[in-house]
Amino acid sequence: MHATITRTMLAAAATTALATALAAPALAEEPQAGFNGAYSGGDNENIWVVQTQCQTEGCMGTVSSNQGWRVPAKMVHGRWHFIVTKPDGVICADGSYAPAYIELDVDPATLNGTLQLDDNYSCPGGTVTTTPFTLTKVG
Repeated sequence: MHATITRTMLAAAATTALATALAAPALAEEPQAGFNGAYSGGDNENIWVVQTQCQTEGCMGTVSSNQGWRVPAKMVHGRWHFIVTKPDGVICADGSYAPAYIELDVDPATLNGTLQLDDNYSCPGGTVTTTPFTLTKVG
């Protein structure tokens, strides 16, 4: 009888351990997803509207601007990350065309972010710079 109880307890413990291991991961980033709303970089001329949602597979969303762009956003290591493509770009010195890619990430808790941009758009010879910014919630 003692062996039966021990086997039953071991089977129950193994089942619990397996269920815990296979369970969907907790959304550690979900509390930071409360980033929804309208934001300004301080000038109140360029307003971003952020809509986010977290599910089992992670946190995703969209960021749109009153300047006419709308891009997908994804939470990466606790920060919202998105890339704005400016298709009007520039004609490079060699005659080729290059769109502008502006890479941004924002900490939803502090509203501090960084903007990364090649000063020569995507043309050869540019320098990539990273500039900090802070958002202000306006709605």
